[in-house]
Amino acid sequence: MNKRILVFCLLALALMNPNQIWAQRNKKGSDGKAKKVVISDFTRQQSAKFADGLRDFYSDNFEMAENTFRQILDKDAQNDAAAYMLARIYKTKKKYPDAMTFLQTALKIDKSNVWYKVEMAEVYSLMNDYKNSAKLWEEICKLKPENEYYLINLSEAYISGQEYGKVIDVYDRFEVLNGYNDEITSAKVELWLYLNNVKGALGEYDKLIKEFPNEARYYVLAGNICTSNNLPDKALAYYQKALEINPNNAMANLAMGDYYLARQNDKAAFESMVVAFKDPEIDIENKLPFLKKYLLKAVKIMNAEAIEQCELLADYIAVAHPDHPEGWATLASISMLKKDYAKARSNFETALSIEQSTYSLWEDYFYCLSIQNDFKGMIEKGKEVLELYPTNAAMLYNIANAYYQERQYNESIKLLQQALVYSYDNNLLANIYNILGDCYEGLGNADEAVKNWKMALKKGLNTQEKISILENKK
Repeated sequence: MNKRILVFCLLALALMNPNQIWAQRNKKGSDGKAKKVVISDFTRQQSAKFADGLRDFYSDNFEMAENTFRQILDKDAQNDAAAYMLARIYKTKKKYPDAMTFLQTALKIDKSNVWYKVEMAEVYSLMNDYKNSAKLWEEICKLKPENEYYLINLSEAYISGQEYGKVIDVYDRFEVLNGYNDEITSAKVELWLYLNNVKGALGEYDKLIKEFPNEARYYVLAGNICTSNNLPDKALAYYQKALEINPNNAMANLAMGDYYLARQNDKAAFESMVVAFKDPEIDIENKLPFLKKYLLKAVKIMNAEAIEQCELLADYIAVAHPDHPEGWATLASISMLKKDYAKARSNFETALSIEQSTYSLWEDYFYCLSIQNDFKGMIEKGKEVLELYPTNAAMLYNIANAYYQERQYNESIKLLQQALVYSYDNNLLANIYNILGDCYEGLGNADEAVKNWKMALKKGLNTQEKISILENKK
């Protein structure tokens, strides 16, 4: 804290007028020799008070600091540094109009002080007066054109004031200082598109293409803008140029694959997709929409070639992104289409080892287990899944059914009764009552068995034959 106070004291002294400094200075006289100028007692006392005020300010004793700086200003109306500190106190207290009054006083005394202007610009923003804030930041940036911090603040003022065209201009100035920056370019592109100026957005990448003609990704990004704005022919030209530079550019191939899919050129689309899907550098989120298209196609037409293509793309995703469940889950779904339940089960288990909180994965996995009649496996995994979904009626029913198949009737009944509490679907309720009836039959309780079968019948499941057979045995 003491170090901070000392540093600020030194800085504050730099803001004060020459006649406010209490130390002795050497000045040259007419004969060229240095002469000493003695500072008055008044100036020395004011400076000591100023130091006390700073100490109180940095100790968060704002009331004492305010009193001290007011005393200084009352005795010396030209003490701009005291006015500045009073402004900072009121800014801290969120009394912005008062802060502005003292900043105006400080600037009236020292019109060229950049620090005072910076503080005033910040206070304008805090007052939501972004127009005046931006105007002041412009002045500051002209005084200090190479200061990146001031440019950033200017851009924020324009953004807050929704003057997006001017934000782009500020970003241009930022690039003059620092060269091209992908994040700045991307921000400018988004602003141009927000302003419905596709030409301006493309112009940002055209500038980069001119500067870096062998950088394929800039062509791809420009092409993506065209694709998003219904300019397919122009997009194609950009993508083709990217592939001329680098035939294996994954993003260009992904974009071309999308282009070919839209024109039902399935062969060319798949060839492009293969290149893109193999590349682990392309974010999986960019691939998944296309994988979904191939999976829907495979499920819809049940064509061997479509299934094989989807399986291959899913395999590439699983290899390129082994820590994501989507590739493994799709491979499992394809295996189910091919009725290879052992392979489907293995892939679902891999997917679930990565992501346990996706219910649909558990649902499909349990279906695989039931098809394989692995009811012991369902019971074992059921303990884990019911911790995740203790109120899911369908999952409770599935696990209860596994207990029933293993003739563990009491365990099955417990879960089925829980399922009744959370189920609102008549079909599911009918099945729950049906298995309840079967469990009670297994326990030799004919009355409860018939009672539950009748409830199943009421919910729409035909259990009349079972009811009649048991009632005739009584």
